[in-house]
Amino acid sequence: MADVFISYASEDREMAQKLAHAIGATGRSVWWDRKIIAGQTFDQVIENELDTARSVVVLWSKHSIASEWVKNEAAVASERSVLVPALIESVKLPLEFRRKQTADLIGWDGDSTHSGFTALCDGISAAIGSAPQPEQIMHQKQKLPWNRRVAFIAVAAIIVVLGIVTYSIVLWQTSTPTSATQEPGAIANAPPESKNLPNTITDPADLVVGTYYGNVISDSKGSSLSDVTLTVTKLDKRTVRITSDYPRMGTVDVPLTRIGNKIFNGSGNTVLILDLSQHPPRLDYNPYGEVAYAGSKQ
Repeated sequence: MADVFISYASEDREMAQKLAHAIGATGRSVWWDRKIIAGQTFDQVIENELDTARSVVVLWSKHSIASEWVKNEAAVASERSVLVPALIESVKLPLEFRRKQTADLIGWDGDSTHSGFTALCDGISAAIGSAPQPEQIMHQKQKLPWNRRVAFIAVAAIIVVLGIVTYSIVLWQTSTPTSATQEPGAIANAPPESKNLPNTITDPADLVVGTYYGNVISDSKGSSLSDVTLTVTKLDKRTVRITSDYPRMGTVDVPLTRIGNKIFNGSGNTVLILDLSQHPPRLDYNPYGEVAYAGSKQ
């Protein structure tokens, strides 16, 4: 973990080297990308040094204000409250960094008594005094954003429920001589609650097809979303195709099985549970464990 990480555009390498030597002469440890050892992965080394440096000096010039790399490094440093900016050319800084006090190193020739260099050293000392400890840095890196944690928890819970439902289906099918979904006339042998359904509809696909309106509860790569439409079309009596106006859901073909008043996905890792006892029927759907959706049939 270095005291100072220097961020700069490649065109300003000579200035960065001069500044690294001057700061090092004050007793501070300095890291800049000349120190990458052969065999090390470039971006991983920079990311590690940037995340652990006690202060980050950014050299602003006409080249660095146009560099996404430098601006990203400055943003990370700002989030950690360890940013120490320095102006090496007369330029207009990116908007998000204009309110930060900036050391003036325009025309600096390496003089350690230069007012701009002195101001920069003072800024480094202040940043080092407020820098988080290494264990805090690791905790921050490992902690997922709140909405991502909720999404992953929701997906994990749905996967567990799917496992329980699948096991229950297998157990019921192996212990029941005649399934209510095997033949059209088998509805008479179905569980009592299913007898409330129309005897004329026996194919699971016919019960599922239609349009559903509801909400994306969680997305492993996004957030929740209201007013999402699902369209279910019939491929055969036990298979449907599901499309949505939410692009992340894509198009999925789902095989179906029915137990009483509920219809489930018969195989695969896509969750589908249609509760026919609800009025209107409620659909819980999660394609490939990625996007959790709940809606009602219209």
